[in-house]
Order: sequence, then structure tokens, then C-alpha cells
Amino acid sequence: MHMTSSDDSNGRSGSANAREPIGVAVLGCGSIAISHFAGWRRLQQAGQIRLEVVCDNDPERAHAAAEQYGAASAATDFEEVVRRPEVKAIGICLPHHMHLPAILAAARAGKHVLCEKPLALNLDEAVQAIRACREAGVVLMTANRDRFEPHARAVKRIIDSGLLGEVNLVLERHMLHKNVLTQAAHNNMGWKLKRSNAGGGALHRDGVYYIDSLLFWAGSEVAHVTGAEFDNFLWNTEEIETTSHVLFRYKSGAIGVFEMVWCLQGPHIREVTINGSEGYLRLSGAIGDDATITVHSRKLGLHVLDDPRVIRAFEECYYQRPADAHPDRVGEALTLRIPYAAGFHAQEVEFLSAIREGREAESSGIDGARALELVEGAYTSARERRAIDFPLRDWAALAATARRGSPA
Repeated sequence: MHMTSSDDSNGRSGSANAREPIGVAVLGCGSIAISHFAGWRRLQQAGQIRLEVVCDNDPERAHAAAEQYGAASAATDFEEVVRRPEVKAIGICLPHHMHLPAILAAARAGKHVLCEKPLALNLDEAVQAIRACREAGVVLMTANRDRFEPHARAVKRIIDSGLLGEVNLVLERHMLHKNVLTQAAHNNMGWKLKRSNAGGGALHRDGVYYIDSLLFWAGSEVAHVTGAEFDNFLWNTEEIETTSHVLFRYKSGAIGVFEMVWCLQGPHIREVTINGSEGYLRLSGAIGDDATITVHSRKLGLHVLDDPRVIRAFEECYYQRPADAHPDRVGEALTLRIPYAAGFHAQEVEFLSAIREGREAESSGIDGARALELVEGAYTSARERRAIDFPLRDWAALAATARRGSPA
């Protein structure tokens, strides 16, 4: 990754000195920004950043956020904010249709970008964003916080350890009661009901978080979407779906099934099952609460899982024999209790590390686009009633696009 090595005369953000705090601006002070601000505040207290400015089209909200989270100033014009020389990195928490304009403005100004998911309204916009940042020599990271949370790191470690063998089936059911009509009627969020502003509904807005995790866990690209179904159950929204169900195949040969539902009449449900040739795991919880992971494997006792990122969880695990031992099934279970920790701070730490080290960030712009690719493929599959082969864009060529410098 080749990026600018120091600030040039145009105020472009190059490689940041590891001992100097990085100047950050946050664009958008709505509900999702609150979680981002909590992470930025911790980093400011640790001397890693300076929160230079917060920006929102509502000046009262911008000034309130600046006062609450310790920003040096408040503003209402993001085009002006990204040109400020003290700002080196941008956090984008704007409505979806404003992601691309903000990314392009930041890239023109030579500023690194952490953009809330989804990266853009669609794949064409995502490609524009990625290309602009690569040509400008700046980091572009997608804020897919789920993969940075302790349960996701534990799942990844378990798969990579070989406890499950070769993964052949990945299933996730994510169901909650989300009153999108009430939500849209408050806090200037009516844009979320319009496809032209939001890009889509349950799958596009919330599903991309968890699709990113499914791709991260499996370590394989998607070969094709076999089929998908969508509807607007319960809320009768005119332009966006409230329930989504997708069947797909990984290039590794594993089958994937993903469901993102907003019309559940009851408490939320998150269930993940990942099956392999040597065992399987089940994840439950991890949607703002603690998670439980149960692992069945023929290899238990032969592996020591010591990843420091999840050591606290493994200290709380215990072994138990299944009630119904069967010669054709695995013989032992490992249950992990994993305390919840939101991934916003961890993703912001990764963003700063990528800037300082002059490298691609984990959950890069291309990673965000690949999650969006599955969403777009599912929409097309449902609309045209056919399988959709991947990739939908030439990601390898885009990743090989020459960068114009190397960050600090």
C-alpha cells in the first residue's frame, strides 16, 4: 500500500507520527454517532486523537455534541470541515445517500476515512469511493463493528484453530422487532424509508454488519446467490423490506443461509450455526448483550485457544458431556460465556493503526463493498427469480489500483 508519507502543502494527511495524536472530525451527530463518539472519547483521553470538530446540518445538535464529547469546535458544512488542515481523519455517520459525497470530499482533501456501514447506496458508488481513496493515497475503512466484538473474534479463532475442520455450512438468523415507522417519524430519520436515500431495508441497513462477519469467519468469497425472498411484513413499508432471506454458496463450497428480520413479534433473536467436517459451533446472543458459544468437536482437548483478544471469555468456559452420547456424533462440548463489548472502540483503534502503519485497514473499503455485493446480488436474485454469479465487480483489479503515496 503506497501512500503519502507526510502532510503536503495542500494539507493532505499522510503518515501520522506514532507519538502525535491524530486530528479527527466526525460528520453527522445522529443516533449512530453516539456510539462512535464513545470510542473517540476514550481515544482522546488516551492521547491518541484530538476531536477537532463535529459536524451536523442541525447547528444545535452539532454544538451539543461538541460540548458533550469534548470536540474543539462544531460546524454545519462538511465540505469546509474536511479541508481544515488540523483534521487528518474523518468519521462518517451521515445518512446513506451522503456517504459517497462525504468520502469523495475527504479523498480530495487527502483525509483518511472511517465510514459507517453500508459503505454506499450501491456497488457503483462503493467502487467510486474505493477508487477515489486509493488514488488519493488515504485509508478507507468500513465501520463493520460486529467483526471487532469479542464474540466475533472468538468464532474466528475457533474456526482458524481447526476445531471444526473444513467448514461446509454457515447459518445466521437475526430477528428483532424494529418499528421503522416510529423510528422514521423522530429525529429527522424519514430518509430511512426511501430506497433512494437508504439503499434498502433490513438486509441493506442492518444485514451488511452480519454478512461482513459471515465472510470474515468463513475466509471465503461468495460464488453465487442461489435465491432470496423479501417482504414488508408488519410495517407495510412501500420501498424497503422488513424481512430478508438469502441462500448462497461460498467459493470454498460451503453453503450460506442468512436471515435479517425486523418484524419479529417478541424479544430479539440471534443464532449462528457453523458446521464443519470435525464439529460445529452455535452462537447465541451478541446483539447488545453477552454471547454464548457452544463448540462440539472431535478435536477438543487437542487445541489450546489462547488468543489474548478473547482470553477473558475462555477463562469463563467449561466442558460438559452431552446428555445423549452417540457413536456417530462428537463426544464433548465446550461452552464459552463471552461478556458483551461494543466494537466501536476496537474498530477505531484499528483505523488509527492502519493510518500510522501505512497499511490497509481490516474491514477495508473493499470488505465493505463485498458485503454490499451480497446484498445487491440478493436483491437482483429475488427480482429476476434466478441465481446470480459473483463477483459483480473486478475486486482484484480494484485492489491492485496503484496508490499515490504512503501514510504516516
